[in-house]
Amino acid sequence: MPAVLSVRVIRRKIRSIGNIKKITRAMQMVAASKLKKVQERLMAIRPYADQIARLMASLTERAPGLDDPYLRPRPEVRRVAAVIIAADKGLCGSYNANLLRYAQRFLAGQPGNPHLTLIGRKAVDAYRRAGIVPAATHVQVPIEVPFADIRAMVGPLMEAYRTGAVDAVYLLFTRYVNAVTFQPGEVRFLPVAAPAGADAADPAGADLIFEPPPAEILTRLIPRYLEVAFHRYLLESMSSEYAARMNAMRNATDNATEMIDSLTLTYNKARQAGITKELLDIVGGAEALKG
Repeated sequence: MPAVLSVRVIRRKIRSIGNIKKITRAMQMVAASKLKKVQERLMAIRPYADQIARLMASLTERAPGLDDPYLRPRPEVRRVAAVIIAADKGLCGSYNANLLRYAQRFLAGQPGNPHLTLIGRKAVDAYRRAGIVPAATHVQVPIEVPFADIRAMVGPLMEAYRTGAVDAVYLLFTRYVNAVTFQPGEVRFLPVAAPAGADAADPAGADLIFEPPPAEILTRLIPRYLEVAFHRYLLESMSSEYAARMNAMRNATDNATEMIDSLTLTYNKARQAGITKELLDIVGGAEALKG
């Protein structure tokens, strides 16, 4: 009877793990599909962002006297704004934990009370549990995020810097390298650092004529440059999230396969032992009848 019960329990475990394996495999495929979609958008925005950066570099050289508030660094940083870009969901390995740990270390080294903007349910929940009230939160940000939403996220950051409420703005995100390599990092968002690469912007050092003047173009271009840069880092974080989830679900599926194989072997041994015991009982009973 114990052998029969053991076989029944093992069979139930194999069935349960098999059901979990179906779920993790489906989640792996969904994550892979979303990763491909985000990567397409990231690859599309990178050339545009790079071209704007080159144009910014060229214009900055031609307008050395421009006193734009977004280009002017503060003599002393008394308070910073930090945008933390996490995920809305879990089941993506250590993606959220690594980012939040990195953010904690970064903020611990900053002066004053940070002005926080949290993107992603996991970041919002983590800081809510810590009793920290952010200045703004954004959850359920879609892959095809409208540019109006990007502008709505960037606008308050620009206003906070322009009015002196903060002296620097940083984005804390997860930098995407490839499908298996991504690491948390930060980038200074404001004040705008003059991008390198002015020479690449002007073909063969051409003597270009700007209309309107470079300073005016630069003033109009800075908000667009910031919006595109913000969108790019948001897509990098999304790419890292879906890659992490795809890898986590692949590992879970592989582990489930190994567990099923191991349990199947145990099941066969238990079943064989049960059959052997029944045969011995039958033989023993027959011998007893003969006696």
